[in-house]
Amino acid sequence: MLFSEDKISEIIEKNDIVDVISEYMALKRSGRNYMALCPFHSEKTPSFSVSPSKQIFNCFGCGVGGNVITFVQKIERIEFVEAVKMLAERAGIQLKEEKDPRRLEIAKLKGVLYRVNTEAARFFHNNLNIETKALEYLERRGLSDTIIKRFGLGYAPNEWHGLMDHMKSKGFDAELLFKAGLTVRSRDGKSFYDKFRNRIIFPIIDLKGNVIAFGGRVIDDSKPKYLNSPDTPVFNKGYNIYGLNFVKKVQNLENIIVVEGYMDAIALHQYEVQNAVASLGTAFTENQAKLLKRFSNEIIISYDSDLAGQAATLKGLSILEKEGCVVKVLSLPSGKDPDEYIRKEGIDAFRDRIKKSVSLIEYQIENLKRGLDINNIQDRIKFTKGFSEIMKDVLSNVEVDAYIRKYSGIMKVSEEALYSELNRLRKKNKIGKNKHNILNGIKAVPELKKGEITAEIYLFNICIYYFKKVKNIFEVLEPTDFSNDIHIRIAEIIQKAYKEDKAITAGEVIAFFDNDDEKSKVAEIFSHKLPDSDVNELINASLERIKQSKLDRTIQKMTEKMNEMYHAGKKEEANKIFVEIKELQKKKR
Repeated sequence: MLFSEDKISEIIEKNDIVDVISEYMALKRSGRNYMALCPFHSEKTPSFSVSPSKQIFNCFGCGVGGNVITFVQKIERIEFVEAVKMLAERAGIQLKEEKDPRRLEIAKLKGVLYRVNTEAARFFHNNLNIETKALEYLERRGLSDTIIKRFGLGYAPNEWHGLMDHMKSKGFDAELLFKAGLTVRSRDGKSFYDKFRNRIIFPIIDLKGNVIAFGGRVIDDSKPKYLNSPDTPVFNKGYNIYGLNFVKKVQNLENIIVVEGYMDAIALHQYEVQNAVASLGTAFTENQAKLLKRFSNEIIISYDSDLAGQAATLKGLSILEKEGCVVKVLSLPSGKDPDEYIRKEGIDAFRDRIKKSVSLIEYQIENLKRGLDINNIQDRIKFTKGFSEIMKDVLSNVEVDAYIRKYSGIMKVSEEALYSELNRLRKKNKIGKNKHNILNGIKAVPELKKGEITAEIYLFNICIYYFKKVKNIFEVLEPTDFSNDIHIRIAEIIQKAYKEDKAITAGEVIAFFDNDDEKSKVAEIFSHKLPDSDVNELINASLERIKQSKLDRTIQKMTEKMNEMYHAGKKEEANKIFVEIKELQKKKR
């Protein structure tokens, strides 16, 4: 955290979640909680619940949830730090002012660079009315005056010092323009000249509305076709998304379409596809993935269909998948980008392509089989090996079955052959832990029993409602006794608060989690209702369930170790473990 735990707790405590959410939407009392239509997805029946006692919200429809800070982040679509500052100001809480001279200097420079970029954007935009060939180019590309103004498009004159002279007249010196990435230093280092010349200019705007950089495209056959601002104190290409400042305003955003170029994104907006953005180049980054995920869980990538575009698509999808996004690919005919396709085929054809977007797995498989001859034995072998490489990390048995059934028929390869090659790879990579290990004999590890998860959830909610009962729980359990990483982390937070003799709300627990998915999962955990039974009896029953489940897992691990020893020829060691297992089984009820 950038702020102390005490400060975060104070902010949550002084910003009652019901009061804050009521400023954005109408809440209706329903028993202990409040209900409303969820602002984060379309619905007709209220499934958005707010708990005043736990200081959390949770939607049973889309699964989003969290504390008051999380809500402000999502509804305002801002970062954690910004949400904290906003709530601190609302509650009249003074946050510690920055006193580091170096950071203050950087903050000051950023403020000046925002002003520099804003004035440069005005200069470029005004030039469109002066240079008719630039405006004619945009009109030929089908852009209306409205969309040109909306995106602040401009033109850099074909002059070495056109922008510099204008900016100097506004009081900005050459060195400052260089820091903003608007000028280039001469070879002798004694002078500067304009970076963008004879180009259509695309201002890049951040989520706060600041102009942070520019992209420039030639209107003739000059090279390079595109020229972009370098990294500056206010701009890093890998941390920004072109057009996201518009997309963040879309209500009930279902997905985001990521295209490669500025013109592609603008063309889609021209045709009322308001969820389009551009990735500022083909090298999609982890930080861009995190940024997109703040606004939508489903991301559709529509890059150019050439080889470079395909490689970028695969890389982008992999990065997005790692961030937990549902990712799809929108494929277009060879040689077409979204802008060209829409102008030729129309927006309805493009929307139909959106509906037919495919998953990463299917996109990879289709790329693999492209150009292969199913009547050629070597091509079928090549497909079998490549298909297995793609599928080896897929954990869902349903998915594996579906793809094997589909492509075994298409590629004239038997299902048995595909399973055999897949299991060979999984065994080699020490993965094979599902029912498809029909050939290597590895026994699957049983899933956690639902009763254990429920027992842990009961204990967490008891800790919030009856804080004095925390002692009864953590005298018996340690955080590591819980079944998964999120539960272990919750237990650590509650135990720490108990040791410091501080009661803690569910909202404060959520504040310790950074990931949005984790926050929603924690909110769901604390949204469970406790059964109408004696609290002490519920504690004892839950502790016993966890104890028995822990015993089951221990026996399972020891059984696996015993089998390994036996197969390795170490029968004496295996027999010793067998005796220990028998002793543990006596403790089971």
